[in-house]
Amino acid sequence: MTDLTVEIYDTTLRDGAQQEGMNLSVADKMAIAPLLDELGVGVIEGGWPGAVPKDTEFFGLVAKELSFTNAQFAAFGMTRRAGTTAASDPQVRALLDSEAPIITLVAKSDIRHAERALRVSGDENLAMIEETVAFLVDEGRRVVLDAEHFFDGYRHDPDYAIKALLAAERAGASSLVLCDTNGGMLPDDVTRIVTEVRARTAAQLGMHAHNDSGCAVANSMAAVAAGATHVQGCVNGYGERTGNADLIAVAANLELKRGVVALKGDGLVESTRIAHTISEITNIAPFARQPYVGASAFAHKAGLHASAIKVDPDLYQHTQPEYLGNDMRMLVSEMAGRASVELKGKELGFDLADKPEVLGRVTDRVKHAEAMGYTFDAADASFELLLRWELGEAPKYWETETWRVRVSSAPGNPRDADAEAVIKLRAGGGQRFVTVGEGNGPVNALDHALRTALAGAYPDIERFDLTDFKVRIMDAAHGTDAVTRVLITTVDTETGTQWRTVGVGPNVIEASWEALTDSLFYGLLKAGVTPNP
Repeated sequence: MTDLTVEIYDTTLRDGAQQEGMNLSVADKMAIAPLLDELGVGVIEGGWPGAVPKDTEFFGLVAKELSFTNAQFAAFGMTRRAGTTAASDPQVRALLDSEAPIITLVAKSDIRHAERALRVSGDENLAMIEETVAFLVDEGRRVVLDAEHFFDGYRHDPDYAIKALLAAERAGASSLVLCDTNGGMLPDDVTRIVTEVRARTAAQLGMHAHNDSGCAVANSMAAVAAGATHVQGCVNGYGERTGNADLIAVAANLELKRGVVALKGDGLVESTRIAHTISEITNIAPFARQPYVGASAFAHKAGLHASAIKVDPDLYQHTQPEYLGNDMRMLVSEMAGRASVELKGKELGFDLADKPEVLGRVTDRVKHAEAMGYTFDAADASFELLLRWELGEAPKYWETETWRVRVSSAPGNPRDADAEAVIKLRAGGGQRFVTVGEGNGPVNALDHALRTALAGAYPDIERFDLTDFKVRIMDAAHGTDAVTRVLITTVDTETGTQWRTVGVGPNVIEASWEALTDSLFYGLLKAGVTPNP
């Protein structure tokens, strides 16, 4: 396949936006579209103008305000309705009015869907396909046919499914996309069917895979191996139900494993950054274990792996993370050996190769702490603080004397609940602070009181925002006496730097206190703040 070029067709803004919980505004789409172009996809499908008012507005703005370097823009819609003509169908006219150079038509290729869903005869459905494609081609547009439910239709009535494709080909469609709309296909079936279809048409074949069987990426790869040169999917595998094929994984597999030209420009190198940026816009947290671009895609935890990676990283990695703009990470856990700690320290900027005593102490502390419920693979900031304390390189910003929290609630009226925290500490030249913080819960009250106490000595603390708070009960069998673990994510609003800290205690308040204090301590450290004497 080394001389093959595959057209990557992104449908994140249309099919991907159908994911449960996702609601893209016009502004969101205007922000995502340039990122998709930067990724290097060949086609960006923007939505369904004429049917969705928001998409109609979006297409109008794209025509006026956006220009693409790598991609062409596509509008999605249906064939003409039964009993009318393509030229007089308002929805078809709306596709032309969108000014998109590519129009993708979804059409029934399963006779059962034509007869039961559209309630038209098989012949009328074929006429709807051919006439609509011909009309749009005559208007100077490139037409892509999405043959909906193609694989299921082919297994039921292969002759009719092929007739649907040939009707579009006769009318001038440039690409015939075989859609696994229900997402239930397996790679061997895809290989067989695409091979058979390839023998019946000279048009470009495409693949549109959903992930209901967990095989969307594999099915896309199988289709290319069988002759498809157009692949549709979504960034981050977004989409209805279990999602569409993860377009970045498909493109990376094609380029890195098969030598196929897929993304244009430097798109693959930028894929991790772009995938995460789009996650921020959609407000859907990145999936850490996402292939190639996930935070854990090149993360190593076992001590045995770490020992080998010190010798040769390729021994435990299927490709180089820098090809995707990602990084290798060493996770420190109860599985850690000295090699893991050494490599993690190097990642954080500490050379421990000549400090065997420190390596031993840190390794023992990590294993002991994780046995108590800590987790450092998800809290790099806490691990760096532990390492600095062992090296004697941790500054002292403040000294806590005491803290306490009080929660009161009126029986039967939980909205009147009140939380108050009192903290006594010394900071800023030994000055003693006694502060009271109120909040909508004990942790919130603690956070307010701690920030109030420290803000006078260290005003940079105002930049640190707590953005995520996770609580896990470690041994639920002990009921209310169970050990609690808290993970806190904090961001520096000035630099955008993000870090995570962990706390463990006999209750959520004590665990939160540890994670909170470590979070502020680490933030001051990374901001380069010098401790007041």
